[in-house]
Amino acid sequence: MLSFRLFGFPVNVHWMFWLLCLFLGMRYLEQDGPEGIGRFVIMTAVVFCSIIWHELGHAWARKKYGAPYSDISLHGMGGLCSGPGRFTRGESVIIAAAGPGASLLLGAATFLLVFTPGEGDPWVGFFIGQMLWVNVGWAIMNLLPILPLDGGHIMQGLLPAKYAHLAPRIGFVLALTVAIAGLLWLNSLFLAVLFGFFAYTNWQMSQDQRGAFR
Repeated sequence: MLSFRLFGFPVNVHWMFWLLCLFLGMRYLEQDGPEGIGRFVIMTAVVFCSIIWHELGHAWARKKYGAPYSDISLHGMGGLCSGPGRFTRGESVIIAAAGPGASLLLGAATFLLVFTPGEGDPWVGFFIGQMLWVNVGWAIMNLLPILPLDGGHIMQGLLPAKYAHLAPRIGFVLALTVAIAGLLWLNSLFLAVLFGFFAYTNWQMSQDQRGAFR
């Protein structure tokens, strides 16, 4: 496991994260010649740095609201910022939104490169495309009201307490819809597997809630 500290926060990179990058970049490795390897390296670097930046957004927000410390980990499903802390519902919403907010900010900064003289270079264009996809496309997807995505946690914080039990049910329906759409219409095995897992997770949470109220 790769471990280091960044801006005072410990970062741990699980070996499953590299498998995720391999899965995402397999189409580049299947290309002949060094170009495919170069594209894979750029994509991996973009995913690695962008996910850490996203989790730093959560960590800085947690620190602002008094969390004693935060751990950042990269794993086979992306990234996670965790640690102790007691927050109000409003603070929890802001902490959950801070990650996508950081990603969108980085995406906006990347968009400015479109207007630079070197944008016409194919390598620069590929880098810009990957940065926009990871930091804007993924951030928008991450804002879907599906647990454990940030959008799901935002939804939990915004729902009145008496309706909190609806969060996993809403998440289940949306995750299942995205999984089916990803497989049938977008032909994306990655989306189907990822959101299929989220659908199962939300279904389990809804069943656990039903059991708790019996």
